[in-house]
Amino acid sequence: MKRIITLLTVFPLILNAQTPANEGTSTEESSTLEAVQVQGTKENKSYQESTESISVVPGRELDSPIQSDSIQALNAVPNVSINKNDDSFSIRGVNNTGVTGFQKDNLSSILVDDVFQTDLAVKAGSFDLWDVQQAEVYRGPQSTTQGVNSLAGSILLFHNKPADQTEGAAKLGYGSFNRIEAGVMTNNVWLDGKLLSRVSVNHEQGDGFIKNIKTDNNKWGKKSKDHLGLDLTYKINETDYVRWNTKIMQNETGGNYVQSANPFDYEVNEDVDFDSKTTNQQTSLRYFVKLNDNWTNEVIGAYSQAKNDETSDADGTANPTAGVRTEEHNDRFVSVENLLKFQNEKVKNVLGFHAHDYYLKDNARFDILYPLSASVYTPIASSQVTDKYRTVFALFDSYLWKFTENQSINLGLRYEFVKNKYGADVSATRKQNLGAGTNAAVDAYLDSVTGSYEDEENNSIVLPKVAYMLTQDQHSYGISYTEGYRTGGLSINRKRVRVDSYDPEKTGNYELSYKYAASNWNFSSAAFYTDWKDQQVMVQLSNDPFDTQVVNAASSELYGAEAEINWKPASRHEFNLGGGYVKTRFKDFVNGSKDYTDNEFPFAPNWTGRLSYGYQISQDWNAAGIFRYLSKSYGNAENTMDSPEQFYLDLLGQYSLAAWSMNVDLYVRNVLDTRYVIYDRTSSIGGQSVSYNQVNSPRELGLRLNYFW
Repeated sequence: MKRIITLLTVFPLILNAQTPANEGTSTEESSTLEAVQVQGTKENKSYQESTESISVVPGRELDSPIQSDSIQALNAVPNVSINKNDDSFSIRGVNNTGVTGFQKDNLSSILVDDVFQTDLAVKAGSFDLWDVQQAEVYRGPQSTTQGVNSLAGSILLFHNKPADQTEGAAKLGYGSFNRIEAGVMTNNVWLDGKLLSRVSVNHEQGDGFIKNIKTDNNKWGKKSKDHLGLDLTYKINETDYVRWNTKIMQNETGGNYVQSANPFDYEVNEDVDFDSKTTNQQTSLRYFVKLNDNWTNEVIGAYSQAKNDETSDADGTANPTAGVRTEEHNDRFVSVENLLKFQNEKVKNVLGFHAHDYYLKDNARFDILYPLSASVYTPIASSQVTDKYRTVFALFDSYLWKFTENQSINLGLRYEFVKNKYGADVSATRKQNLGAGTNAAVDAYLDSVTGSYEDEENNSIVLPKVAYMLTQDQHSYGISYTEGYRTGGLSINRKRVRVDSYDPEKTGNYELSYKYAASNWNFSSAAFYTDWKDQQVMVQLSNDPFDTQVVNAASSELYGAEAEINWKPASRHEFNLGGGYVKTRFKDFVNGSKDYTDNEFPFAPNWTGRLSYGYQISQDWNAAGIFRYLSKSYGNAENTMDSPEQFYLDLLGQYSLAAWSMNVDLYVRNVLDTRYVIYDRTSSIGGQSVSYNQVNSPRELGLRLNYFW
């Protein structure tokens, strides 16, 4: 840890020392830092008016070739970690899919262009970073304005909107592991400026770095993604408009784990290759009208549909013991939201109505290796189909009142009604004739865990928010209290043939904030404490793997802080330095004979740090780099699996060919070629120990050509 503190302290001083002496005479304008603008606050609050802890990552950094074209680009933003090679992410130590089990209602939300993204939509590649404007990370509960799925925070991604000019861009790149990227964007103006269009296409593919030695497949870790975006804006008059946005995407991937004794041999040994293909189509339509000088109204309707087909090796070995596991997942999300806003010199208020309907169907077919003795197993053909329906209606208001020249208060309240319906159909059939007595015993057990289950549950909740802000010149001080929640639901215990409901879980979040803004630098910080009650946890009621249940059986706490500084010390230099600390703890959680009290959450590194730096070497040459740090964390709630301390450095050199409206990017990802087992998992399947370890990507080099018009 001392090395990190030293590096983060000394590195900015080294960068500053590289500034040529004559740059000290740069004009104030040339070294002025762009003001931080946020779009995700529904009250139209400015960055300085917000008590929330917000990180804003600009598009020029996200669309850089040193970034992975996924949510991985946000890894190590203060108190943010991307886990298990994009499988999940944590905000302030809270994993978005759950702390102890996946309840299918996430703890953090992702919105792209103001549209909620389901897990399958993200898997299909909706978090696309071509032609992007910026990403905003909101840490802490956002439930008052965002509702369900925002207990830990929200991540918002915004692509560039149609502009009032004709312009375009194209890219073509090649890198390690046969990585190919190609993209084009065109913006056009029609009907004498009343209709604006923006079309973007992005394709990325690569072979990956993992080989299946059983099938001799060098592309076992492949990735291939296509993303098409169409954005139309029709101007009704100077203030009112209609905007229609449509995205179509698909993403095909291989596996992301290794099984070799030396994990950095990057090998698996399975007789079935892993393959996952996900498609998504989503569209949104918004109508904005300015009613008068103070009032506006905006309504947004959205529809999303996604499908995933996946095949894998059911036993994880080179032998066809359990054959092929196939899975099919389908979802549908429909939403409508109306925002009525009032704004004058003293007041900013939004009155909102939100409704959505969500459907998810999971279908898995595979063989289970059922133990007949300590060393003898028999295959059981299994099929598991689950359906989840969620309907939500919410009414919310957020009121910001500047009651003196330098003091303001923000009051918010949300009422939300949630209807959950959950069904499951489980079947299991013996495939071998084991003799009359054994047949009867196995069949009796299978009969006890098979069948159809269905139930529904309704719950409603009221979520308050209160914040106070004091502004003195360039300084802003804030204190706030917010509540977060995840909806209740239904838990199916297949062993006991029983459906049980569990209640919503809630958090109370107390936060202090401080922000400072100057012409060439700004600083933001926050300290927080979160009390988590009625926590939903997956408990094992016996040794039977089907004897599980989700219950409100735990309480926890988390506390910490984050800080960021953006600084442009001279016209050619700009950097962002951020760090976060979080401590998570189960205050009370006992599962059978296991006591988790005082354990930390999984995927919750105590420390995260990120430094990005850009330097204009000359009129033609630019350089940039990103350094990331994550401290050690645990891979499970038992705190028996570790994810190690991690360091990453990515560098970019760019040469401008202004006469041809082009530039050339030369980049290196993971310059130091650091290697980590980021998730260490070993399972026992059919009496065999099978490894599913995940490792980070090795060093990658590449080149990208960019053309603009």
